[in-house]
Amino acid sequence: MKIFALTTLFIALSSPIFTQKSLITDAILKYKKYNPQGEMEVNKKMLAGAKVDIDLAAVNSETANDPYMHRYRGIIYFSLLEIATMEAQLLGKQPDESLTKDYDEKIRTSFNFVLSAPKAKTDKEAVQDFINGKTGFMFNLALQMFSARSYEQAAICFMGAYEVNKYINIENEEAKSNTILSFVRAIDTLVDQNKLDEATQLGEMVYNSMPKNIEILISLINLNLQKNDMVASEKYLNEATLIDTTNKSLFVVLGTALMELKQNEKAEQAFLRALKIDPMYSESVYQYCTFMFNWSKEISSKASDLNFKDPKIPEMERQASEIMNKIPAYLDPYLEKNPVDKTALDIGWKVHYILENEEKYKELKARFEAIK
Repeated sequence: MKIFALTTLFIALSSPIFTQKSLITDAILKYKKYNPQGEMEVNKKMLAGAKVDIDLAAVNSETANDPYMHRYRGIIYFSLLEIATMEAQLLGKQPDESLTKDYDEKIRTSFNFVLSAPKAKTDKEAVQDFINGKTGFMFNLALQMFSARSYEQAAICFMGAYEVNKYINIENEEAKSNTILSFVRAIDTLVDQNKLDEATQLGEMVYNSMPKNIEILISLINLNLQKNDMVASEKYLNEATLIDTTNKSLFVVLGTALMELKQNEKAEQAFLRALKIDPMYSESVYQYCTFMFNWSKEISSKASDLNFKDPKIPEMERQASEIMNKIPAYLDPYLEKNPVDKTALDIGWKVHYILENEEKYKELKARFEAIK
């Protein structure tokens, strides 16, 4: 009787542990029926069942701090996030934000628990292998997309590989740099195709993943200028200049885009900001001087098309002259330090010809023609 009583007591005391351990086992068995290439509804059903079991194990005092439980909790929730994303893509929409945020938090919590556990070598290796496998798959898929010049999909896949690696606290620099390269090419392609909404959606995704990157911000500035969204353009420009207040190329990009949009006054100010940073930066000198030359000529041409008695003509001629006269202040000092710059010489002799500075015009033209 005593032996029977002790055995009964032992079973009674151990049954809660057994029950909770079995919940982990049940969750794993259901999870293992998940196949990312399989039927959507079957996958959703299996993962839903695995989620119920692992959630119960996660709140029980006997298993809540078990690295093995957290290992599979992270894996199951990763799979839930994966299937939610795939389903949303099939439906042509974005996954539910609150749902994906909840999944993301649980993945990070569980994987970080495993990685920081002092005695969980096997579980740590399993988590790292799982994430590395997912990262490798997405990275290789991205390479295929890039080779096929599907830059939008390549950017998304490289970004996915970058984000997945962060679950185990790895900053995948190769995935990050490839994301940026693919993104810049994708934005250029989408803008050329006039798919501005699609470009904006991609831009928001990549920006949220990598918000402090100059190349991404420059692409977003260009995109929003094409959309004539000055509010967004200035927002991204301000962020970019906070990151690097001496990035002259930012203002050249901005000036060029504003020039194409015929926002001449704003374009002039953008080029001048670049020149203020570095008055010897050739790209800003070329762009500013060429822009001002063409702007002045355009006003003169419009004035000449008017009836010679039109009262607007004197003001237009004054404005054209004023714009042209601004150029030497930046071009001449540049030519003093770069006397054989053929592009600058070409701009210079044409400017001084218009300004009727015959001596300077002849000198610069001779120097220009002497360069082979």
